[in-house]
Amino acid sequence: MTLIAITCGIYAAPYRLIDTLSALYQCNVYEDPVLVKQTGQTHGLKTELIFKSIQCKQIPFDKFTHDRKKCLAALKVQISNNILNGPCLFSGVLSHLIPASVSGIYRIISTPPMQVRRQRAMRIDQLSSQAATQAITRSDQRDQRLAAHLNLENLWGTTRHDINLEWEEIDKTTHDMTREDVNRVLEKIRPEIEIATNDPNKKMRTLDFNISSRVEAVLASLGHNLIIESDSGHVLVTMDGKVMNLTRAQKEIVDLAREVPGVKSVKTQIGPNFYKSGIARNLNFTAPFRRKS
Repeated sequence: MTLIAITCGIYAAPYRLIDTLSALYQCNVYEDPVLVKQTGQTHGLKTELIFKSIQCKQIPFDKFTHDRKKCLAALKVQISNNILNGPCLFSGVLSHLIPASVSGIYRIISTPPMQVRRQRAMRIDQLSSQAATQAITRSDQRDQRLAAHLNLENLWGTTRHDINLEWEEIDKTTHDMTREDVNRVLEKIRPEIEIATNDPNKKMRTLDFNISSRVEAVLASLGHNLIIESDSGHVLVTMDGKVMNLTRAQKEIVDLAREVPGVKSVKTQIGPNFYKSGIARNLNFTAPFRRKS
């Protein structure tokens, strides 16, 4: 099963290459707005709230509602469902929600010159040159905040991708890669795609991603900082943040997670950032008591 992920910011998608790849490998194309819309419809979430979550904007009362956790978990469920439904091509930044354990993904970076992105913004959204530059800059900053939220140094890191599109030839009419440039890139990456996506263990790892995502969605309402992994349906939940009552939290996690279809067992463990709330630390109880006069 072919699985391709193209990392690109706003006005940076290589549309001609996407069309060519999707036709060649019979892939369903999922741009970020499509994933957000699908997730909202499937999980009963407002698209505005999902966009706020991935753009790391402030969400009122999120400390109590845990809406950001719910939205990100729901996006992971939707992405994993789409992968299970057949060959996929993701375009945008949300493919970085797929954990590194899901192998067999051919990852591409698309970073066209700023001039190309600016011209697209001016043509598509009728923005002035200055407004286009500002919109692109703000969007790139939001993407960087998402990277930080996902504990990634950079969404465009070369170590996380197989190829960086160089945009050697640009069509001045469409502000896209020329057909000749697309063919040149395709000739280079086609053997690499077939090798990268031919992973016999991909189906099982995708199933585990789907299970861990659904567990994460169920546990999101608890508000804990959790790292959730699945190995053939055996789920390990790492508690990596403050918990008021450890025993109670562990029971809630196990009771909720084991009800998720596909889960065979559930275990919990303490992560390196775990600590109990309400514990006085580093207090000097031997210091003499002095009453103020």
